[in-house]
Amino acid sequence: MSGNKILELKNINKSFGSRKIIQDLNLELDKGDILSIIGPSGAGKTTLLRMIAGLETADSGHFYHDGQEFDPTDRSKHVVGMVFQDFNLFPNLTVMDNITLAPVNVKGLSKKDAEVAAQRIIDELDLNEVVNLYPYQLSGGQKQRVAIARALEMQPAILCYDEPTSALDPELVGKVKEIFFKLKQNGITQIVITHDHQFGKEVADKILEVSKFKGEQ
Repeated sequence: MSGNKILELKNINKSFGSRKIIQDLNLELDKGDILSIIGPSGAGKTTLLRMIAGLETADSGHFYHDGQEFDPTDRSKHVVGMVFQDFNLFPNLTVMDNITLAPVNVKGLSKKDAEVAAQRIIDELDLNEVVNLYPYQLSGGQKQRVAIARALEMQPAILCYDEPTSALDPELVGKVKEIFFKLKQNGITQIVITHDHQFGKEVADKILEVSKFKGEQ
């Protein structure tokens, strides 16, 4: 197994009942790669992303990180972070509390240490002015950046995005693109599914095009 690959998928299979979604998929990504997964609705893009993020289990196959096999569903490893399409922010928590909740509850950091660790990410994503606000007080673009900051706070090697531009005005898409490239420079490998093929192609180092199996409608 090659040690310089940040992520490798070997012979991944997934079905729902008799419906085959993913068959014998192989994939390799280097550190800092941006992969866009494109294809029609129902072709398995979201299922694949959720398997990489450990939110769905594969029926068979193997996942490798830095040459070592790992189980994406093992949440103690923090190899992969996820930014959801609807952001999934906690409405009763401030921006800072949303960002620091997992490090405190999962990693066992003190609130102070978690906030210190969060500050660099907050600076990078230009969130200083909103750290004490609640999600309902934020714009779509701000919510997107908070969701990214929350995922980055767990220090994942790989960050997955589900339709990161779908809720944004066109002028904000460029800002998301800037964030992608900034994270790439910081060595974060990123995987994105998007219906915006132009955005997907502009940010991607690699493109994986998935299609429905014959007989699927």
